[in-house]
Amino acid sequence: MKNSSQGEERIAQINKVVEAYFNTHTNKEWIPAKDLMPDLIAAGVFTKDNKKGLPLRKVLRDLDKEKALDSIPTLHAERTETAVYWYFVREGALFVPSEEIPAVSKKEKTNISAEETDEFYILNLCDDLLKEKASRKHTFAFLLGDMHKKGKTRTKLSLAAFYETSNLVIEFLEKGNKSGEQLDKLEVMTVSGVSRREQIEKYRKRRRDVLKKKNINLVEIDYALFECDKQKNLIRNKDKDMMVLKNVLKQYLK
Repeated sequence: MKNSSQGEERIAQINKVVEAYFNTHTNKEWIPAKDLMPDLIAAGVFTKDNKKGLPLRKVLRDLDKEKALDSIPTLHAERTETAVYWYFVREGALFVPSEEIPAVSKKEKTNISAEETDEFYILNLCDDLLKEKASRKHTFAFLLGDMHKKGKTRTKLSLAAFYETSNLVIEFLEKGNKSGEQLDKLEVMTVSGVSRREQIEKYRKRRRDVLKKKNINLVEIDYALFECDKQKNLIRNKDKDMMVLKNVLKQYLK
């Protein structure tokens, strides 16, 4: 972000909004970052809020990864074992929380974990390229798993992402970096009478066949197309990754 003129402009805007806040609220020594979202939206830094400050948290997380938090001098990070809580602190003031840092709920932990996955990262890039926000973990009423144990109900099979405008589903091929425990789970038998490994392949084929029958486009993305580390996790070079995705999605780009 720090090498991007657009990113630098956004950081400059955030600093101006923070400065204006403390100039106006002379009795305030600090403010939770998420509480400044209305001011940031009013200033045009963000178009809307989502999940109590998620757009801002994404910017701050990127700066944190790049070790560039000092580009926002008033920023203070309060770190716990499971999360980071962000605050803006008046220059020269001491941050003293007025209440205990709240525990992270199970749902919030799940959301944070999901946002940090390679799948989430790639789909964010796809959103940018296709100029559309995907429906994540999308389901169709006509795409179902096997009958449940009691033989009365079936679960809708979720899809990584669906882009309605492009009539496009994006799925991901499995990574080859599973732990021993995860590999053992693949051999566990399901109620369908096959192992979990066989069921995954069976459902992948079903997705392909049903989507083709319904004339819905499908692109399956292989993580191996991208630059990865030794653990087969994406290095996340955005420029290179965008070039890969432009080639993968070329027929759907406007």
